[in-house]
Amino acid sequence: MILSYYYLFLASCCCIASAINSRALLRGSDERQLTETFQFSSECDYDATPPFYVSASDGKNWYDGLSIDKPFQTIQKAVDSRGPCQTIYVMEGLYRNNYYGQSLNHENKIVNLNNVHDLKIMGFGSTRPILEFDGPGGIFGGSASSPISNIEISGLEIRGPNVNISWEDAMQNRIIKRTHYNGRGIAIWAGHHIFIHNMVVHHCPASGIRVNRGDYITISNNEVYSNTWWSSSAESAVVLATSEHIDENTGIKMKLTYNTVYDNINKVPYYNPNYAWDYSPIGNQDCSSFSACKQELVEGCPWECRYGKKTQDYIIDGMGVYVTRNSDTYLYGQMELSYNTAHGNGINGLVFHRTHRGVVKQNVIYDNGVVPRLDKMEPITEDWHQGLSKSRQSYSGLVLNNAEDVKLWSNNVAARYDDDYAFKQEVDGSGPPPPLAAGGNNKVCQGLIDPNLDAVVSTASDWSLCGINYVEIFCGDHCHLIQWPY
Repeated sequence: MILSYYYLFLASCCCIASAINSRALLRGSDERQLTETFQFSSECDYDATPPFYVSASDGKNWYDGLSIDKPFQTIQKAVDSRGPCQTIYVMEGLYRNNYYGQSLNHENKIVNLNNVHDLKIMGFGSTRPILEFDGPGGIFGGSASSPISNIEISGLEIRGPNVNISWEDAMQNRIIKRTHYNGRGIAIWAGHHIFIHNMVVHHCPASGIRVNRGDYITISNNEVYSNTWWSSSAESAVVLATSEHIDENTGIKMKLTYNTVYDNINKVPYYNPNYAWDYSPIGNQDCSSFSACKQELVEGCPWECRYGKKTQDYIIDGMGVYVTRNSDTYLYGQMELSYNTAHGNGINGLVFHRTHRGVVKQNVIYDNGVVPRLDKMEPITEDWHQGLSKSRQSYSGLVLNNAEDVKLWSNNVAARYDDDYAFKQEVDGSGPPPPLAAGGNNKVCQGLIDPNLDAVVSTASDWSLCGINYVEIFCGDHCHLIQWPY
């Protein structure tokens, strides 16, 4: 009898450890223990203000919240009752937004941090409290006119409603954009000196953790998975976008480090109601010259002109670790993306997009590009694959897109396919991309290397460098070999 085998790949990932105040104990994929520190800008003495305690099961909002015996019931009550330099300890339990389960289109966040400064929200005890939302999201705060500052969030689990949403329901909502289908785990819309660490954020329809208009932001040592499935807003898992400097410090101020980011996939095509019929942010097409575009027809309207429109029937968005659209607004300071593990995400694992000045180092990236390429057979056809008219991009690893003054060191990448790019540089127009500021010791376990990066990237024969280990498993004569990673 002929015996058949298959190979199971196992990912080496970052272990999540506890955080104390503004120091987080980290374990990288290379098993070295490091400590991430964060410096706030205020002169707070958190020991001078008695901490608040919150318990969903045993608390009452008419208690004083000053002990584990008399805790508040909701986190929002503790936030609204805060003193200067306040710490809030959230005890084990399930915390939900108001009117949970009663509407698909409400505006109730679990925690609203608008106009908040000098605050720490920390998990208490050995079991993570769970914040579960079914509307716009878990923890929100900040605006362009009123940024928040000196905020630490740690030790919580945030859970969205993805598992209770079907692809059919999400597609029916694509144009409507009700909040149930567009919720985010943590969304800070403007702020500085914000430290988000030791979190587990999952099953949010849109981004897991994102900060817009930020400066001095550290998002570190988080597990962020199974997000971005059902939003039609082209979201990514962990995001720094349209950042705004608050000073002229030229050092590293924005950090995405030691995060484990996986299974974050856009399953619904992008739609932006603000796009005019003849506008497209991608490609070089003159969309106004195609009457089919004005008539909202697929045939006769180039795919670039249908991006973000009702007729978009393809998916090219949805990254794991992502910094984007910062070059025009973030003029002082650098970004660091380091020691992250990104796998199983929709397009690329890590992207440095329209952002200047940064360090990208020691990231492990593999098995991304889950959105189909139509020239490749999927091992399992899922419902959200239906009707996709074009392939995703032919890269599924690490991308530098219109990025200047970037240092690229010691990243290990495996693309999904041999003819996917593992390392890719892009630039608008036909000219060469900006040269790297420095780089070297980057490895590719599978996939193509952009010729512009040949000097700093080489091929690796040891696939374990890219987080992949193989175990030979006997499975009788009822299985067969298929291409890695599936």
